Amino acid sequence: MAGAPASSPHRQARLRLAVLLGTGALALAGCGGSGSSTSSAAAAAPPHDLPGVKGERVGKEAATGQHVSRADCAALRRRAEAQTGRRLAAASEPTPPSSRCRLDAAGVGITVFLDCGRSAHQRYLNRMVEQNQFGVPEEGRETHPVPGVGDPAPGDQNASWVPDLGTLFATRGNRWLTVAYSVAGISKPRARSGAAALARLGFRLTAHP
Repeated sequence: MAGAPASSPHRQARLRLAVLLGTGALALAGCGGSGSSTSSAAAAAPPHDLPGVKGERVGKEAATGQHVSRADCAALRRRAEAQTGRRLAAASEPTPPSSRCRLDAAGVGITVFLDCGRSAHQRYLNRMVEQNQFGVPEEGRETHPVPGVGDPAPGDQNASWVPDLGTLFATRGNRWLTVAYSVAGISKPRARSGAAALARLGFRLTAHP
């Protein structure tokens, strides 16, 4: 059709994400088929190879004790102070499976959340699909893949920046890290870079049990 927009890398990545979730749903439906060969294969497969009710990888997305400790929050504060050039107050809530580090100053509000609850990775994928569904056609509310933050994946789908929310979402294993980044007077690209740097640091710090 004349005037139809060309497919962008961002839209291709979102399509791949939707296909991935659809594949999980089909696998789940297949497990309930009436054929004896399907039933036998499902019975023979180890539990961690079967999808859960949300499509999650059973046995690989169990809740863990990983968390943003007070020491981790202090390290994140130092990095954010270097980014913003301002002294920040830190407030830590280190209790797993949902922990966080809040950093504040005049004109600055940064929060790093870590979700290590059951099915965190799958819940991240579901959340990104919902974001794109409700964000269309506003590009600022759609997800934009961010390389070098989440686990390697086609289209960098394991890390997503939503410009109008000023928020980066990313996963590594069953850790879902969210960085809400608000600093007065900086551009959205700079905010994205700052959030990505804090996310990479957050993942390194929270690799501990």
